Amino acid sequence: MEEQQRPVQPAGGGGGGGAPPEEQWRGAVEAALPGTPASAAWPHVASFYAAHRYLPGIDVCERVGDGGEDGGLLLVPGCVRHVASSAAGLWAREELLEAPDHAARRLRYAVVDSNMGFGRYVATLRVLDGGSGCRIAWAFECDAVRGEGWSEAALVARLAASVDGMAERVQQAVAAEAEARAGEEEEDGVAG
Repeated sequence: MEEQQRPVQPAGGGGGGGAPPEEQWRGAVEAALPGTPASAAWPHVASFYAAHRYLPGIDVCERVGDGGEDGGLLLVPGCVRHVASSAAGLWAREELLEAPDHAARRLRYAVVDSNMGFGRYVATLRVLDGGSGCRIAWAFECDAVRGEGWSEAALVARLAASVDGMAERVQQAVAAEAEARAGEEEEDGVAG
């Protein structure tokens, strides 16, 4: 007797009739930061409102809403940012799903609105120890993106380019901080 294969239901996909379940895409990309300690890279990756400093193509990243009593600086679940690429005419609103986990060096957010064809999209950014340096890992799961030019491979390629650019910019920022600290120490040594 031949065993029948049942289609796999995506997470949250219902079997109660109606529309067919959405196709789910999942994946992860990584970039190495040789010589950069994870502890030095993490504060940059965890800067939820500074995506424009680290992601190539993003030139706008701003807090959405009043931010509450703390002026919006405290990163708590529900914080929303607006990110955009003025050159490409693309934008998204992204919501922080949980407070950044500094011990695990993990940040999770979801796209809650965009003009790119995203339905459900959840991303997890992590900074991982990697021997003589660290790695930035960007994992995602989403409904299949509806729009011209989108495929799962195209999304993975776009995220790979983004994480590579992020790694390069974070390395530059960490190097600039180290150089500034060395300059301050040198000045303190001369003055003392």
